Amino acid sequence: EGGSLSAAARRSDVPLATVSRKVSELERHLKTRLLNRSTRRLTLTDAGHAYLAACRRILDEVGDAERTAGGEYSAPTGELIITAPIVFGRLHVLPVVTDFLAAYPLVDI
Repeated sequence: EGGSLSAAARRSDVPLATVSRKVSELERHLKTRLLNRSTRRLTLTDAGHAYLAACRRILDEVGDAERTAGGEYSAPTGELIITAPIVFGRLHVLPVVTDFLAAYPLVDI
């Protein structure tokens, strides 16, 4: 994302040599090149794009699993903002909101 190993090192607060070594170790482990390196830029290879997409998907799934285990998805919480004209709101929205709040008291409207 930063376009260089130096940018990745700065962003991660890790020495450049460590980032470079870890990328090389990962490429050796996978037995494929993930990055095209030149003196001016760093780009992902096709294998690098595929690996990055798979890793992001896995990390998203782990995040979802952690939120589920922590109960984040067990009941709606937070703030819900509704905008409606006054008369329409009183006639049509308010009855629905009242029922909704009875079912989900952790939501603020």
